[in-house]
Amino acid sequence: MKGFTLIELLIVLGISALLSGIAITYTSVERNQIALSVETSKIAGFILRAKELSVVTYAQNPKTCAYGVSFDVARNTYSLFGFNPDPAKYGGPGSVPPCPRAASTTAAGISPSTETVQYSPDSWNISPTNGVRLRSGGNGDDLVVVLFYPPAPVTLMSRDGGTFLDSQVTPNTTSRVYLVTSDGKSSSMISVNAAGQISF
Repeated sequence: MKGFTLIELLIVLGISALLSGIAITYTSVERNQIALSVETSKIAGFILRAKELSVVTYAQNPKTCAYGVSFDVARNTYSLFGFNPDPAKYGGPGSVPPCPRAASTTAAGISPSTETVQYSPDSWNISPTNGVRLRSGGNGDDLVVVLFYPPAPVTLMSRDGGTFLDSQVTPNTTSRVYLVTSDGKSSSMISVNAAGQISF
């Protein structure tokens, strides 16, 4: 009975190592792509949830005037929050209704440290799935905060985290959330326009 030669064994081992390397690389790329798709859907769901909450809870909690989602690219986190305006900012207690008009909020902006409240622990400072991160698009259209103001709801968007774009002045404005896989090979984007339409 004839056995394998050393050269034949080396060829078989070389081919096996090559195929294993390709399979491992392919699996890693696929895993990142799936994580990116899941995270994109999850963030879009958070934005839709904030929009839904602003309509469903309208007039139920007079202290919470609106709901929104904030994005922190530097910390790689996002949060669903309630907006509780500071009466002093709008002229002091008793000078404005519990919830100022959306136009007033657009002009005044929000103070994240004092006017945003956690909606729930599992929707606060969420980090994207392993293998995915938030990134800046570099076009000046990054969505930092989106706020849905009932009853319509009116969509207020901020690209700097403080002041909101006036949808009455710029009705065709669209802001975006950008995501990328950790290897940089795949990316996705979620768009929100001034009418509150979300696409990804």
